[in-house]
Amino acid sequence: MKPSRPRIRGAVPGLVGLLLLGNLVAVPSLAGLGWRTSYLPASATAMSLAGGGMALPRDIALTTVNPAHIWGANRETVEYGYLRMFGDLAGHTLRWHGPWRSKPLQLILRSLAEDGLELRGETPTSEPLAYFSARMLSVTLSRGWMLGATRMGISTTLAYQRIFNYAARGVWLSAGWQGAVTPWLRWGLMVSNLGVGERLANERESVGVRAGAGLAVKTPWPGGELTLDMLVDEDQGLLPSLGWQGAGQIFSLMAGIRWLTGAPLLATGFRFRYHRWSVSYAYSYQDRTLGQPQMLTLSRRL
Repeated sequence: MKPSRPRIRGAVPGLVGLLLLGNLVAVPSLAGLGWRTSYLPASATAMSLAGGGMALPRDIALTTVNPAHIWGANRETVEYGYLRMFGDLAGHTLRWHGPWRSKPLQLILRSLAEDGLELRGETPTSEPLAYFSARMLSVTLSRGWMLGATRMGISTTLAYQRIFNYAARGVWLSAGWQGAVTPWLRWGLMVSNLGVGERLANERESVGVRAGAGLAVKTPWPGGELTLDMLVDEDQGLLPSLGWQGAGQIFSLMAGIRWLTGAPLLATGFRFRYHRWSVSYAYSYQDRTLGQPQMLTLSRRL
């Protein structure tokens, strides 16, 4: 008896792309994402805000949104995140955060994997020509600095992707800044993906650069913070987003919307804290990169 395999036919938008190998077509693949690992939420909080939150009060769960968020905790914290996407595609995130020589340091390990992908010819057949797997792995190391009253974070990311018999590597830098204009108004800036990556055919190409700015305003009712962000993406153009994060110390709600070409990306989620433990959950709708993903994050302060 043949093992059960995902049977995905045709081109799927976003993360799922077409990999042409001579006259063979592999569906799905990670080729559609390339090196844009910023599309992979590193926490449920980041997903809940639809990728925004650059200027929110410091939160280590948002370091991949703005590296300046690395100043969000002054003690050791460990975190695990599980990301579920379309089909059987799944992502895992491990995060360690702690002080080192009086400044914060953070390490994030992320993976995206799918097994049992079908290799088919351009002519439809009842059975695939072969099965294969796809992998993407990345390691991000972040460090914080103070520039007067401005908090700054710098991240270095090393990434590796493999699909069928092809592999590629990439490296890039990201930086972010945060400050406060008044006690109720904060600002944030970031630039990411400054680096290079290889195509799966080993042809070098530049990594798409992103830059952005954000404002966060305290809301008197129902409490919390309202955040407005504007990203400029080298590939996608302008990406505005609006998000809200509740102020509850034990339980808080979050929601966000990002405008893309066509339908907007909608997201929502919550965070529950109990002593040193924190559990967060997020759901995203109309995410053209990841389908309609869900993410669960569990963290503990040591």
